[in-house]
Amino acid sequence: MGQPLESVRIADLTTAHQGPWATQKLGDMGADVVKVERVGGEWSRNLAAGANDDVDGESPFWLSANRSKRSITLDLKTDEGRQAMLDIAAGADVLVENFRPGVMDRLGLSYEEVREVNPEIIYVSATGFGSDGPEAERPGQDLLMQSLSGLVASTGRKGDPPLAAPFPAIDNHSAMQIVYYTMVALYHRERTGEPQKVEVNLLDSALDSQCQGFTVELNIDREFERSEEGIAQKYLGAPYGIYETRTDYVAISMTPMDRLAEALEFPELAEYDTQEAAYEQRDEIKRKLEAHTRERTADELLEALIEADVWAARVDDFADAAENPQVEHNGMIVDVDHPNGGTFRTTGIPGTLSETPGEIDRGAPRPGEHTAEILAEVGYSESEIAELAETGVTEPE
Repeated sequence: MGQPLESVRIADLTTAHQGPWATQKLGDMGADVVKVERVGGEWSRNLAAGANDDVDGESPFWLSANRSKRSITLDLKTDEGRQAMLDIAAGADVLVENFRPGVMDRLGLSYEEVREVNPEIIYVSATGFGSDGPEAERPGQDLLMQSLSGLVASTGRKGDPPLAAPFPAIDNHSAMQIVYYTMVALYHRERTGEPQKVEVNLLDSALDSQCQGFTVELNIDREFERSEEGIAQKYLGAPYGIYETRTDYVAISMTPMDRLAEALEFPELAEYDTQEAAYEQRDEIKRKLEAHTRERTADELLEALIEADVWAARVDDFADAAENPQVEHNGMIVDVDHPNGGTFRTTGIPGTLSETPGEIDRGAPRPGEHTAEILAEVGYSESEIAELAETGVTEPE
């Protein structure tokens, strides 16, 4: 059975997480993703977890975002490397890059220059702040965008320091914008024959991912503060938050206070059964409710809440989540080929299509693993390929 994007070729010049995770998503759906790396490999291959931890010699960060791709190494600062890149772009449907503004221009690989060799190219440029403007030259990185966009200031308890999300929340959302707008541009080209340039940036993605909060803050004339007791969203009332039990922690989401009172046989909670009371007295409610939940085990509490259709869940760590029966049923933890042999475990494809399902058909490549193969596909002879390797334009064999 074919994959939905099997006829699409993508020239991938992205680095770090945002861009590579986006192109990996497209590769999982069958696109031929040609990962163009500097000679020696992209810098994030050496980004260690913890002090200096890797997965059999490879960065776990690299492995998490670069499967379903082929790798070619090129020195784009050389005339020969630039020409090889243009030859690859000439046969591509999409080019994706996430350098700072101006880098592709200096390399001679701007949208206009690539269009000269491929008038039908979809050219996707992902930046930190945008391609122009007062802060366009600043480096864009996930933590910086969490901080600038209000996310960090909204997280945590009142009186405590601001708290960042412990995963690349803005990188991930921005990556999905790359995927989304790439698919929109491909669909538009299919209908009309018209190619175009797509621009995505981390700052806009950071604001977009917090559309609820911005809509509240921009339209309601009051000051919203973080909760003292850990209500997990500063715009919501109790019981929305994390609660300690005798054995573990449990999350309780939005639910009417009378239903929660009945489920827990705790009638005092019903006194707060208005939106006004649940918000204005949220810290008082949280203290009373948590004193009650601490007397029960997590299993006892969840049994009562789930039976009453209260939105609740156990607070699991990664190891627990990986063993969740539903996660296993959904096939979301998978074994993928490791570039140095064997396999590594990672997350799978989070969506299904009944007729054209995605497939992880290859693991993350070694640096330049497919250089000769890719160059041959765009018309280079064996001797030309060997000369590029000898002169350092590509990875030596």
